[in-house]
Amino acid sequence: MSIGTCGCTGEDPAAPASSAGETSTGSTAPATSEAPEVTGSTGDAPTTTADPSGNSTGTSTGEEESYCGDGKIDPGEACDDGPDNAADGACTHQCAAATCGDGLVWAGVEACDLGDGNSSEYGGCDGCQLAAHCGDGTVDEGFEVCDLGGLNGTGISNGKEPPCRATCTWQGRVVFVTSQAYTGALGGLDGADIRCRDRAKAVGLDNANTFRAWLSDGMQSPSTRFQQIDLQKVPYMLRSGRVIAADFAELVDEGPRAGISIDETGAMVTEELVWTNTTGLGGVLHPVDHCDSWTSASNQLEAMGGINALPVEMGPAWDAWQAERQWTVSLSFSCDWKWRLYCFEDGYPAEG
Repeated sequence: MSIGTCGCTGEDPAAPASSAGETSTGSTAPATSEAPEVTGSTGDAPTTTADPSGNSTGTSTGEEESYCGDGKIDPGEACDDGPDNAADGACTHQCAAATCGDGLVWAGVEACDLGDGNSSEYGGCDGCQLAAHCGDGTVDEGFEVCDLGGLNGTGISNGKEPPCRATCTWQGRVVFVTSQAYTGALGGLDGADIRCRDRAKAVGLDNANTFRAWLSDGMQSPSTRFQQIDLQKVPYMLRSGRVIAADFAELVDEGPRAGISIDETGAMVTEELVWTNTTGLGGVLHPVDHCDSWTSASNQLEAMGGINALPVEMGPAWDAWQAERQWTVSLSFSCDWKWRLYCFEDGYPAEG
């Protein structure tokens, strides 16, 4: 058999196309079976970083990401003290410089910071320092009756005044002379006590239900009626804070240091007559003359009383008033006269 000319290349016509990617036209195409080169190991692929607290800070391209607390002042930060950033530090946790008005108290620099609430009013925060307040050692009228500074709330006096509570009110037992006057028909000793308590309640005094009248009938007297006379170092004081005696023992041994010249409203009164029938030692003065046990306003009965205070606390009249205990033993009048009462707080005073 002869072989003719066929124009073939000598390859089997039924053979598959070249794996090298030859086209039907005989041209050579780029290889397509090779895998792309892996480039992640070169550092070009994005990575995620975290700050020391574990919070993601975003992406980086291989460089360390900055954050508040890294100790470096980055754009947008006013400061960065690293681990020393603190709410009470010079640099806050937000990398902002501490400043008055930010609502954070800068330790050692600011005494207070109420933010937008800063105020120069009493009890406020003025320029991040405490405004006038209880405990500053200055009595602020309208807000305080006393202020002994660091002694407040300790129960310790400065020697001239009674102790001052932490709330800037006096700590002691209040004594006042009533603003009202009464006949001898008081309803007995209990009725006199009720009048004292009503007066104390009317002006909002503490322990109003403990007040008792400095008053005696034929059997009972302050030395037997008062319940807390054994309290030591709890002074009797006027509403003004002036001490009239360190305790019951001083009151009966020496008499009041000053006249009981302040009524329950805080007003000063002098040379007023007061029902008592009580000796300077706190006992019964007369066993009969007591307005029938303080139940009668008869002009046929009488009782003894005292003079509450003198306008001037010096001179012969003052010396006699003290020496003769004229505050409780002075004059006798008929029971239809209207005289005042002495009222003594008799309970345990509030602490602190």
